[in-house]
Amino acid sequence: MKTKAEYRQQLKAAIDALSDAEKERQSRHLCERLLNAPQLQAANRIGIYLPLPDEPDLRPALSEFLRQGKQLALPFPQNNRWHFHNITSLQGPASGPWNLTTPLAGKRIETTTLEVILVPGRGFTLQGQRIGRGKGIYDQLLQHHAHSRIGMGFNCQKCKELPSETHDILMTEIYVAH
Repeated sequence: MKTKAEYRQQLKAAIDALSDAEKERQSRHLCERLLNAPQLQAANRIGIYLPLPDEPDLRPALSEFLRQGKQLALPFPQNNRWHFHNITSLQGPASGPWNLTTPLAGKRIETTTLEVILVPGRGFTLQGQRIGRGKGIYDQLLQHHAHSRIGMGFNCQKCKELPSETHDILMTEIYVAH
């Protein structure tokens, strides 16, 4: 089996090969799926991510969740650890990690209180394995989360197998676009 680094390189190349129009099409498909998912319709507290250019853009669905009054939480770095914080908007003046424009961090939220967490990654298996960018941020964030963890990806990020380590947190579901 390939190493995680080899998978990351291969998956990055596959994502980079997608046109902007195809990324947008697949992102729209994922947003529709999120808006129609019973567990997200029922959830009141959702952990989210804001997309990097090579990740599915879920902002249309997230905006709708905010409009519906759902509480969204975004990870922010604090004292060399990452923690979820409430947000009231997807827009903001803050310059965050990876040169993302982020909303201001609200009150810190315990990960265990989030009913669903949407998780980006480099690759996913249908059995719930995930590899990210190699920094371990989501493995740390999800360490004590026992609820729904949904890996979000483009179709090219679906893998038959991925290497796994004991600290890797499994996803409860994988949503990849068609």
